[in-house]
Amino acid sequence: MEKLSQEAITLRRKYLRSWRAKNRDKVREYNARYWEKRLEREASAAEQAAQKQKEGDTNNG
Repeated sequence: MEKLSQEAITLRRKYLRSWRAKNRDKVREYNARYWEKRLEREASAAEQAAQKQKEGDTNNG
């Protein structure tokens, strides 16, 4: 994949900035959904780590 030229990057940023300004409600929804999923992932990862540690403790004891 080729890198974008500086002009293309600037135009893309300008477009996205204006889109976000026009669609503030969508941006809020997307961000909320992202953080909810992130929290679920973190919780499941912590749960799996605790489960592995518990299994390790029973194997060693």
